[in-house]
Amino acid sequence: MSYTIHTTKGLVMSQRALREADRVYSILTEELGLVRATATGVRKGHSKLRGLLEPLSLSSVSLVRGKEFWRITSSELIKKIDSSEEILRPLALLEKLVQGEAPNPELFKAVEKIILDKEKHGETFEIHFVAHILFHLGYLKEGDLVLPKKEMIKAINQGLEASQLTNS
Repeated sequence: MSYTIHTTKGLVMSQRALREADRVYSILTEELGLVRATATGVRKGHSKLRGLLEPLSLSSVSLVRGKEFWRITSSELIKKIDSSEEILRPLALLEKLVQGEAPNPELFKAVEKIILDKEKHGETFEIHFVAHILFHLGYLKEGDLVLPKKEMIKAINQGLEASQLTNS
């Protein structure tokens, strides 16, 4: 049986240990959407993927769809993003809001752009990040992205309430 290798840009959002030496990753990809993929033996010292799939890594990842799940076959680090709560919280929200695999290149590009331009937003970075996530998932209107801070927070709260996923 032949397998197709999908190579795409992705942002490693989170990881968790699986078995003795494996990990499961949540990766927001440009072409496939949010995927959960395993990397076999990645926790071993000699693994070729070790260090390339850390959370908040922007990478080029190659994935193969197996019978039940995606497998990571290779990865090339593009950029390591500095970890901070103001980045991790919106990504955790994104992971909670996106259910199933569906390509959403606009969402990926928006997340990539806002993370790479973090300094541009200063102290309102997290608010803008969440607003862009909600806009690309259909919970905010485009006009909400340019509201003053207080009104944007109100729109975000209404969008989160409309999602009905944040209370679980």
